[in-house]
Amino acid sequence: MSIEIEDKTIYKIIIVGDSSVGKTCIFKKLTSGTFNEKNISTIGMDRRTLSYKINTPEGKEIEIEVQLWDTAGQERFRAITASYYKSSQGLLLMYDITKRETFINVENWIESIKESLGDEKYLIVLVGNKIDLVNERPSLREVTLEEAKDLCKDKDIYWGGECSAKDFTEIQLNDLFSSYTKEIYKKVGENKFKGQIVSKETQKPKKSCCKK
Repeated sequence: MSIEIEDKTIYKIIIVGDSSVGKTCIFKKLTSGTFNEKNISTIGMDRRTLSYKINTPEGKEIEIEVQLWDTAGQERFRAITASYYKSSQGLLLMYDITKRETFINVENWIESIKESLGDEKYLIVLVGNKIDLVNERPSLREVTLEEAKDLCKDKDIYWGGECSAKDFTEIQLNDLFSSYTKEIYKKVGENKFKGQIVSKETQKPKKSCCKK
């Protein structure tokens, strides 16, 4: 009896950025479809798994499992966050388009990422969040699209656009993340990471320590 083995590429993608830019709101809308304006700041880390099928430049469709990490943005957690950069293929760097300081601090985040990852292959995706506030009151905008795009060109990172955890649907956000995943594939490739590839033939079920 033949056994069909399906190899899967796993990407570790971390959402980083200053506190209160909306990282957790985006994370929860993506992973559970929910939105809460009163989200409490993340303490440490939270992780969920998503799966995207992408069409590669070579013309084939592959499935990529994304291990998505939500991180704390407070200064006191920066050292902890930096330790999680290791073995990341994608880093979603987020700022609040209504708070210029969070955009100014983007350069510090980029330097921290580059220092931690060195010569590893990865892609930084810059995303402006809270476009819903600007749509309601244009005067709230403190960071222009041109500034963000210019920074991406200067720092050689990918511009991921502007979004909103409040106004964007779960489907819209997942479409965005699917496009980010495709860009990461273009940058880092498939099956290139030691310890990143798993096979259905070798996977074992996880044992539960408790019963509900």
